[in-house]
Amino acid sequence: MKTTYRFSMLCAVLLAVAARLYAQTELRPDYQPMVPGLEYAHVATTNWDNGEPWSIHIARLDRSRKDLHVASMLSQNEVFGIAAISVQASSVPSTTGIPLVAINTDFCIIKRDPYQGAPRGLQIMQGEFVSPPFKWSFWVNEDGTMAFGEVGSKCRATLPGGQPFPIGLNHECKPNAVVLFTHMLGKSTRATNHLELVLEDLAHHPLSWRAGGSYSLRVRAVNPAGNSPLSSGTAVLCFGAKVVEKAGQPKPGDEVRVDLATEPDLSKAVTGSACIFPLILNGAVLKEFEGGKYLLQKHPRTAIGFNSRYFYQVVVDGRQKALSMGMYPKELAQFMAKLGCTDAMNMDGGGSSTFWLTGKVRNSPCDKHERHLANGMVIVQRAAP
Repeated sequence: MKTTYRFSMLCAVLLAVAARLYAQTELRPDYQPMVPGLEYAHVATTNWDNGEPWSIHIARLDRSRKDLHVASMLSQNEVFGIAAISVQASSVPSTTGIPLVAINTDFCIIKRDPYQGAPRGLQIMQGEFVSPPFKWSFWVNEDGTMAFGEVGSKCRATLPGGQPFPIGLNHECKPNAVVLFTHMLGKSTRATNHLELVLEDLAHHPLSWRAGGSYSLRVRAVNPAGNSPLSSGTAVLCFGAKVVEKAGQPKPGDEVRVDLATEPDLSKAVTGSACIFPLILNGAVLKEFEGGKYLLQKHPRTAIGFNSRYFYQVVVDGRQKALSMGMYPKELAQFMAKLGCTDAMNMDGGGSSTFWLTGKVRNSPCDKHERHLANGMVIVQRAAP
């Protein structure tokens, strides 16, 4: 009896040691080339602690390629609306490039709501500042450099004779808020019974909104009823009922200054996305993670990561006993480190986790169908400069 017990204990110790060594070794997926500079791998393996199955899909981008780019997507190429990742990918504008691989990214308003589709955090799309940051964000600069960190909004507006005050961007205007709506929101603001200032460029030029940009605008019209139309030549500054006094006594012709600053400065960013929480920061694999109970459980996961040479998109299937049980954040962090990431981020997961590759969803969403979402991240190919 003692011999059997000691043998069992020895086996358990050896398995634990083997699992620890396995977790520390570099992972070498069987990458298959898709186009020069972009590879795909499907890893069917087992949890190194308990032997449960994992099914993991990986895209690896060579960052030195000048014809391949990481871009963000919106479901209808505007804030309003939700759509499956496969639909978003197939709807990428030709000016962005040819879509090759796409994943889901951020939390959003997914329920039926006038602002259904609004991202929770940062969205920069082809250089256009769509929604403001909410803490953890990932961005790609004009020169191809990538960064990840905590980002804060310092967006402000200044009216004649007044002091600058904080503003939001393309999200619901709550009673105590002031929000700038741009053409990226949709056809109109949907903010009924709000005081709105319809703004235009002083020279009547189309408006393009960049993070870090400063804009001198003119009041074209004052609309006390809200729900003003939007266009590429106009924007709308909307005042919640509890802060309407900030507007003063506005009239057509008044000049309004808008500053879309962030901390740190994202003025060079051409792509940006919110992240849920970090997995690896500057080479350090994290052991504790933010978020509520749901985020700290085993679930399907979506992640991105990078090092000096590669950028990775990863989806781990879950909640499917015979295929893949999903990962805890600590397991995902270890896996991303094994891929070689020096920085990695957990994105939206669960039923949202989707991996689309060259016209087909390659993973197995746990809801047995694609969830309709607000946004995603896509690797595109376009002619090298």
